[in-house]
Amino acid sequence: MLVFLLPVILLAGCADNPGASPPAPPSSRAQAQGNGGVTPPASLEALRAKVQGKKLSIASAAFPNPTLTGLYKVLELLKSDFGVESEFRMMDSTPLNAALISGQVQVGHVSLGGLAAAKEAGADLVAVAGNDQKNVFLVAARGGAASLSDLKGKPFAVSQNLTSIVGQTASRCFAGAGLDVTKDVRLLHLANVGQIVESLEAGRIEGGMSATFRQTELELAKPGAYRVLCKGWEANPQLNDVWAVSRSWLGANSDLALALAIAEIKAARWTHQDKAGWVALAQAKIDGLSAQAAERNYATLVTELDDWPVNGALDEKMCAYTLATSREFGVVKRDYSCADLVSFDYQKAALDFLGAR
Repeated sequence: MLVFLLPVILLAGCADNPGASPPAPPSSRAQAQGNGGVTPPASLEALRAKVQGKKLSIASAAFPNPTLTGLYKVLELLKSDFGVESEFRMMDSTPLNAALISGQVQVGHVSLGGLAAAKEAGADLVAVAGNDQKNVFLVAARGGAASLSDLKGKPFAVSQNLTSIVGQTASRCFAGAGLDVTKDVRLLHLANVGQIVESLEAGRIEGGMSATFRQTELELAKPGAYRVLCKGWEANPQLNDVWAVSRSWLGANSDLALALAIAEIKAARWTHQDKAGWVALAQAKIDGLSAQAAERNYATLVTELDDWPVNGALDEKMCAYTLATSREFGVVKRDYSCADLVSFDYQKAALDFLGAR
């Protein structure tokens, strides 16, 4: 999960390393973008022969948390199944933007809403696969509040603005209860969800925006002290993170994009089949994550939310909803369709190869 707090403007280009070919001429680029469809590989070995030894520069503006476990598995599968080395880094959004603009990063793990904003700013990016699918944000309150109406007139915190997915979720949750988050609570803006949760723990606010993995830590520390009053995946079911590339890079690297899409679906299926492996990988990648916390995150993210669907995270209905919501909240001014921002062809080809479940 990344760039949760603010939609960012993400610009991408080809990286100067062995994994990036120069932009393809327009005729071949159009075919690679899925105008004529993407052909599934004859075998895993056949696709590996085309991409083995290449390198991918991949970046995320997220901080380490359990929703990134699927991402880490994708990187493992790119190496084990296809011989593709990934240089992965986490960056703040501003330097990430600069790295994408300069071509130092080829693949961005970005929010779909942020991708739409980048498109409106002139970036020619396209999503070729999804990753963690669900909106994991939620409204949390101290134990005395049984419903959102109990927060009326009380201090409630969101992140820096109401146009991010965090703010949008707050607005949707309160609207669903017949309330207005801008009028019916004492609205506070804090830097990020981490600060919101800290303020909730300290008693400086009565309610605020949290996330599933944050809530897990709260409940382990003080069982029963906090309540979840609204779940983002129900009130604001947006398509969350996607794998985005520049169209020029895609035109020259369609085989790598297909390998990425196949690795994504294989990672999702591994998630559902190997709970112990998921817990171990989450603990290995996230400092301080206890086995108990990892188990609870698995129960929430995998069992309850199905955050990594076995047939791929790109979903047309969720995509359309996300783009409509982005326009409603002013993230973008244009009416974008999914076809403007997402190619479903690589996920479809991966499913043709692996078989749908």
